[in-house]
Amino acid sequence: MYRSIIPIGLSLLAAAAGAQPAHDTPAALAEAAKARAIAGDDLKDPLFLCEPHGGGVVRQALETGSKQWLEPARLFDNLYYVGNGFVGVFVRKTSEGLVLFDASQSEAEARDHIVPGLQKLGLDPATIRYVIVTHGHYDHFGGAAWLQRTYGARIALSSADWQLLEKTPADAIERSGTKLPRRDIVITDGQQLILGDTKITLYVTPGHTPGAVSAIVPVLAKGKLYNLSLLGSTAFPASIEPTEKVGGLKAYDASVLRFAKISRAASAQGILNTHVFADGTHGRIEALTATPDQPNPFLKGSRFVGRYYQILHHCLLAAQLRPQADNVWLPK
Repeated sequence: MYRSIIPIGLSLLAAAAGAQPAHDTPAALAEAAKARAIAGDDLKDPLFLCEPHGGGVVRQALETGSKQWLEPARLFDNLYYVGNGFVGVFVRKTSEGLVLFDASQSEAEARDHIVPGLQKLGLDPATIRYVIVTHGHYDHFGGAAWLQRTYGARIALSSADWQLLEKTPADAIERSGTKLPRRDIVITDGQQLILGDTKITLYVTPGHTPGAVSAIVPVLAKGKLYNLSLLGSTAFPASIEPTEKVGGLKAYDASVLRFAKISRAASAQGILNTHVFADGTHGRIEALTATPDQPNPFLKGSRFVGRYYQILHHCLLAAQLRPQADNVWLPK
């Protein structure tokens, strides 16, 4: 079911997308050009982040992708995707149950799409042990309270984003029909989540929100272990410095550069984002489904991962170098 309430932070994105094109500064254009050069032909998806009014891409994905539910997909021996073309849930199967990254946009989506999707993949929703919410916006925590009540799943966010979630205006909660989950786990930087045979390392990467969470996720492909780099953020905030609702562009850039180093140290071979339109994940899911006997399209190599974060870095520099009135990504 498509929600009538736009996720926190995306309402202004939608409005801003209709604005006139900004007059970019030469310095910002130079950084965007660097990002395009790094992107080449195989990493173009995140380049919309370099545009002053790239929020139009987010608006289109929200309005159309939210209504287009993808076929539940097995990406690796023990990693799955259930969601739509805008946002969804990565599911890591372990020897002791399931770990979910995000919880869809609403309780209705969790009940009517996520759970049936898990069942179609042969996964038992009653074995959901943890839900790692990458950040405290509706489109990521919407189904968390229902999963918590229904299956006893433990919900995890960073301290800063628990506060962000808990400050959601009461009228917005009432309109959406979404209940807030109760605090279970407060994620700390570098924390290891261990469940059965699996260890997932979590990092607090502020920027998009005050305490967005990213992760190094181990996966198996035909029995061989690989690490993937999951960034818990997408759209850029409107302000350079932190506010009550965002970490700010400076913090986002620092987080990207730091998480790039963490990903390199972990020999991460691919990238993930629960906003599957934003980094090419949607296309890789389609490629995997169409040609399952070919090499896994998510295993792109460590150089690809590094290039992805360099693109984000230069786009973030561009955002800081243009007039802040033109950075219409999120509310200040």
